Amino acid sequence: MKNGALRGIIQFILAIVVVIFLEKFYFMLLGKVNIHPTGSSYQVANFIKVILEFVTVVIIYHGEIFAGKSRFNKSLLSSSIIALVTFIVMVVFTLILEKVLHGFGIKASQNFINYFASKMTFESALEMIINCILNPCLYTSIFVLGISNIISKEYLGMLVSGIVYGVFILFMMNNLHLNSFLSIIIPMVNIMALSYLYKSTGNIYTCFITFILYNLCGGLLLSYIF
Repeated sequence: MKNGALRGIIQFILAIVVVIFLEKFYFMLLGKVNIHPTGSSYQVANFIKVILEFVTVVIIYHGEIFAGKSRFNKSLLSSSIIALVTFIVMVVFTLILEKVLHGFGIKASQNFINYFASKMTFESALEMIINCILNPCLYTSIFVLGISNIISKEYLGMLVSGIVYGVFILFMMNNLHLNSFLSIIIPMVNIMALSYLYKSTGNIYTCFITFILYNLCGGLLLSYIF
């Protein structure tokens, strides 16, 4: 095994263990020190949890992430156009997949929220930051950048990144049933698309921007389509 792949495996294991540990045990640990957040305080506590995950993963992949920022700045216009086009394609493809799944009576796990259609509150602002900025960058770093560091072959890396992300989603679910396996098709395809984008451009920031646009503006774009 090449040193680069071994390093990638270690990075991936560290990142995924930290994320799973915090997702599963963070609030339980707060309860151990007699902290039981509810309402707005729960939203703040959850935001802190995601920040901890995000910072940890950035530290683990700091070399590739900071190098990607430099490359993105050097090709800002072309990278931005690629991100915008990929975002639109992903939204349209998600819509098609949702229609297909709905035809089989399956509720897809991707439901766009139009964050610009209602009044912004403190809680909704935290939710938007988590869902549209922190989590997209977090999961892109782990399942796109992380898997690409391990598997150099383009199409194999795409396939593995999607499958591993799907397994992660299933693992984080409390109750599994047949629809659970089918509902993760859209998230898996999205990660595979981002993996292809990363392999094509060699720039993780293009993937960050694409996934941020997808989560932040997907609902807004669909409001104009319908």
